[in-house]
Amino acid sequence: MMNVNRWFPLLGGTLLLIMLSGCNFMMDPKLLMKTPELSSDKETLRSVINAELKGAEIRPRDAADISSIRVVDLNKDGVMEAVVFYETPLEKVKVHGMILENQNDTWVPKVRFDGEGQVLESFELKEVTGNGEINIVAGFSSGDNQTQKGLIVYSYTGTSVERVLELPYNYFVIDDLNDDGKLDITVVSLKKDQYTTITTYQYDQSFQELDKLQLDNAVSGYYNVVHGNITADKRGIILDAISGELSGYSIIVVMQDGELVDLIPDQSSTLKDYQIMSGDVNDDGILEIGMLETPKGWEYIAFDDIPWFFSYYQWDPNKGLTFVMQQYMDLAGRFYFNLPKEWWGKVTIDIKSIKDEHIKFIDIDTNATLAEIRFFTLAEWDLVQEDWALFARDNDKVIGFLSHTDLKVNKGEKEIKR
Repeated sequence: MMNVNRWFPLLGGTLLLIMLSGCNFMMDPKLLMKTPELSSDKETLRSVINAELKGAEIRPRDAADISSIRVVDLNKDGVMEAVVFYETPLEKVKVHGMILENQNDTWVPKVRFDGEGQVLESFELKEVTGNGEINIVAGFSSGDNQTQKGLIVYSYTGTSVERVLELPYNYFVIDDLNDDGKLDITVVSLKKDQYTTITTYQYDQSFQELDKLQLDNAVSGYYNVVHGNITADKRGIILDAISGELSGYSIIVVMQDGELVDLIPDQSSTLKDYQIMSGDVNDDGILEIGMLETPKGWEYIAFDDIPWFFSYYQWDPNKGLTFVMQQYMDLAGRFYFNLPKEWWGKVTIDIKSIKDEHIKFIDIDTNATLAEIRFFTLAEWDLVQEDWALFARDNDKVIGFLSHTDLKVNKGEKEIKR
């Protein structure tokens, strides 16, 4: 996963320069929200949990919030509960959960419950049964990424924990796809190299299937699944599918009139030679699909040598995929550079540029250099840092930015920690 380590503020607001580490920086903002914890007695809570656990406390492997202890009023009775999962490797059931209540400022264990498999994949607290109470939604697996996982929705009654839904899944999404003001659960199940089944469920006294969609694309897997606003008023899911070692394509699924719909049945229209992750890249609250674009003049250069532009598109109900922004991305994940709007279609990269050494952005018509990104040794950087803005650090290299127009970034007086 790629996490933003530092934002470089702009003067003038036309340019965004960001230093990154990892591999996924695009996430639904709702997924970044953490369940509140009680900070005042956190240590007391942890000490009670440690004394009560019969095994080792565990964190979810695949979740935006990897905290092991979540605190919330599960059954909305005014009493806070803490939820924690733990493992007992030597027992037949290896993953368990425990709920504690805060009674008169003392944390009291209330109930233990069983999980499944050997690994806690995900752990969310969401109101999915529509009765005002918060449910525990957890995903489990055997630890093998190639096998199907198991999703369980738990309901806490105050004295016991009940399973209200159990489903196999490869990916799942909690959202409101049918736009009725209630959360639904959409499960993506993959039959490798054959087809994918997408099913949406919603609770009405019990979980009911709203609709099912089968995608007959023979994919080996999905390298990214995100959900959120597809348009300003329509929620949906984007699945970024693997179609080769590095290549992929994107699928948009929404619910229209109660039915799941694939908005882009022609997968060739989103085919890309590099697995670009979809997400809200321009931070406008709407998801984008990324596509590779060859800079003008590089059409006949070897694939690995091309300094690609990444172009991003949003879904327009009337026009289909519509271009919204463009960036240059360092494929090693050290930084990316959002091109100013006035550059779109008018700027390319100098054919003499070499990735990991020196990148020049030039005007297509005049050939004038507009900006440069260059890799320096530490000794070289000491000689040029008065003129160049600090972009990012990469082990023994310093990556600098130089604008030949009015684009500016901070000079990087503070050291960037990786």
